[in-house]
Amino acid sequence: MKTPIELKDVYFQKWIAGVEGGGSGFMLYIEVNEKPDVQLEHAYFKGKKIELRHKTNELVYVGHHTYPSRKQDLSMSDDPKEEFKNQLPVVEEKPPFELKDNECIVAYTKNGKKGYFKLNNVPEKELQAYPTRNNQ
Repeated sequence: MKTPIELKDVYFQKWIAGVEGGGSGFMLYIEVNEKPDVQLEHAYFKGKKIELRHKTNELVYVGHHTYPSRKQDLSMSDDPKEEFKNQLPVVEEKPPFELKDNECIVAYTKNGKKGYFKLNNVPEKELQAYPTRNNQ
């Protein structure tokens, strides 16, 4: 799979919120050299399908994945109507590709035609911790 655009930098970065329950996940960054006639749509990375968004006025696409919260409040009751409030578990789409942990497949559209290309050895940058704000 040949890359249809020239890439400047590709990496991912884990993040963690500074507040309890704020979550954690990772961001995938794909920086391009020039504004291409190619639209990057989503990526398959680390067993996840991630939507890619183009940052306005920048030559970078960003994919954001939040790990599901481990805590889920369930209402258990003798009255079935009370249990209707429970949310269904989120079922993630399984990628159609077998990938190693540091490999990524990117889906794109060029001139109305869809295609894919593969990125090998996507490096990890240092964890980004988002501190809490002290309002004093």
